[in-house]
Amino acid sequence: CSNTAGSRTCTCISGYTGNGITCTDVNECATVNGGCFAGTTCTNTAGSRTCGACPTGYTGNGVTCTDVNECATNGGGCSIGTATCSNTAGSRTCTCISGYAGNGITCTDVNECATVNGGCSLNPAVTCTNTAGSRTCAACPIGYTGDGVTCGDINECANANGGCASGTAACTNTPGSSS
Repeated sequence: CSNTAGSRTCTCISGYTGNGITCTDVNECATVNGGCFAGTTCTNTAGSRTCGACPTGYTGNGVTCTDVNECATNGGGCSIGTATCSNTAGSRTCTCISGYAGNGITCTDVNECATVNGGCSLNPAVTCTNTAGSRTCAACPIGYTGDGVTCGDINECANANGGCASGTAACTNTPGSSS
C-alpha cells in the first residue's frame, strides 16, 4: 500500500496477482514447471514455489541440476578391466570389451576356440588356445608356412628337387611333404 494525496494505491506483492485490494496467490508451477529443472517436482507455496530434489544421476538444488559422471567413480560399477563405462544424461552404460560377453556389469571371457577353431587354420588343423579376451593359434605344422591363422603348403620340390636323387627320381609335392 502506498499513500497518495487524499488516497492510497494498493499493489499485490510478488507471487500474488490482483488489484491490490484483493490479491490471489500465483501458481508458479503452472508455467514451465515453475522454473524448476525438468524432472523435478514443483510445489506451489504461498507467494512462491519450491523445487524438489534433482533426479537420480544429477546433482544440484532443483532449479539447476548438473549431470553426475558415474564413470568417474569406481568405473561406474562396470566390470573392471573387461568393460567400458560411457556416461549418459543421468546415468551410464556399461559395455563388455571385445573378447568378453555379458551385460557390462558382469563380463565373462568368450571361448573363441569354440567357434570355427577360433579363426585358426582348419586345413591343416592348428591348435587354438583360448586366452583372457582373445585366443592364440599354434604355429603351422612342419611342411607348411604361415602364422597359424593361415597355413600354406611348402613346395619342397621347388628347392633342390625336394631331396630326391637329381636326374633319376621325380619329386612330387604332397600337402605338408614331398615324395
